[in-house]
Amino acid sequence: MQLLAQIGFFAAQSGQRGAAAALFSALRVVRPEAVLPWIGLALADMGAGRAGEAARFLRDEALRAHPADPELCTFLGLALIEAGHLAEARKVLQELVDRECAAGNEAQPHVRMASRLLQSPPPGAGPAAARSTALVEIPRDPSASESTASPA
Repeated sequence: MQLLAQIGFFAAQSGQRGAAAALFSALRVVRPEAVLPWIGLALADMGAGRAGEAARFLRDEALRAHPADPELCTFLGLALIEAGHLAEARKVLQELVDRECAAGNEAQPHVRMASRLLQSPPPGAGPAAARSTALVEIPRDPSASESTASPA
């Protein structure tokens, strides 16, 4: 499963949205409790320049399946930033950071990523792909939503 997820992320980063979507859709069927396939599908859309669609997908589908999941909220914030919806992104990310820090989860990768996104320059301040790659931490284990993370 982990190898398939890694291949999916490589495909997403390489602009092969169709291949990435096929892999992550299959992982979603096999591991419906995991949020990683939802994140992978959203990143495939963002990699294809469809950040608005990625934000819609995360907000309307992924978070409906996994309400208030902190990793999904973090990637929703990223998609909103990439789509140019900065005020909405700031609201989503700040609420996430506040909630997770109050629960003692400030060291979690998704909280660190959300904090960095809150401090990152707005779109237009540099290439979006370079900015996103420097900020994104992707969970390693597609079978668990609270997995550890590694840099993208």
